[in-house]
Amino acid sequence: MIPKVSIILPTYNGEKYIAQAIESVFLQNFSNFELIIINDASLDNTEKVVLESIKEDQRIKYFKNETKIGFPQSLNQGLSVSKGEYITRIDDDDVWCDKNKLKKQIEFLEENKNYVLVGSGAIAIDNKGEELYHFLEPEKDEEIRNYILYRNPFLHSSVIFRKDIVQKLGGYNEKVPGACDYDLWLRIGKVGKFYNFPEYLIKFRVPPSYKNVAGVRREKLRRTLEKIDIIRHYRKNYPHFYQATCKDYLKLIYLSTFAHFSKLDNYLYQKRQTSGWRI
Repeated sequence: MIPKVSIILPTYNGEKYIAQAIESVFLQNFSNFELIIINDASLDNTEKVVLESIKEDQRIKYFKNETKIGFPQSLNQGLSVSKGEYITRIDDDDVWCDKNKLKKQIEFLEENKNYVLVGSGAIAIDNKGEELYHFLEPEKDEEIRNYILYRNPFLHSSVIFRKDIVQKLGGYNEKVPGACDYDLWLRIGKVGKFYNFPEYLIKFRVPPSYKNVAGVRREKLRRTLEKIDIIRHYRKNYPHFYQATCKDYLKLIYLSTFAHFSKLDNYLYQKRQTSGWRI
């Protein structure tokens, strides 16, 4: 039987949590799916965990790269072998916490042919799986479009989209590895409508603390520059480009000016951990 939806799970050294991610997929009440796992040359026991799961359920399609190719490349590899009409995603350290996630989202897309991308709210958890905070994203298409240049309003593990459209758009952009999902959503929105379920359908893991301060700051700088470059290409497709760019440049100034991990950084991080701020 041809699967209705293909679930793409790329992993690299994901042995610690990947079994939980897989289990949450197989607890779904919607069963007509295939789970495509792309092991990007992991150095740990990820493969052993996946092979144990395959013994339990043959809907897993497993691929292992001999050398590491990268996250967006692995996603495109999954797209190329997928057979479903719809594509959905789960990261190796995330969990689907609503057993009707697939059912709800697929029914929505079946009933609303002009919608192309559907996401949801989320519960943030720590490394022990305990809840830190929860939040909803902008729900309706107009709200999302008014917001999308400021920040990515879709969590990757929450989304489902139409495969044929993404194939026509060329899949994930491998030149922006840190924001390949965000870039794809912006392209998808040019041909159809957005929606976020006002429900907490997934749990995603957040880092427990900042360990390498200089490294974190460099990564934030790189991602902010990458985002500015991305939204520049879509300034005519979505509103508030100049306001969003101004916000990002202010962030760059802050990151470039304060060379050390400041009290403000600590304060903002703690607020994010406890109240659900996404900054």
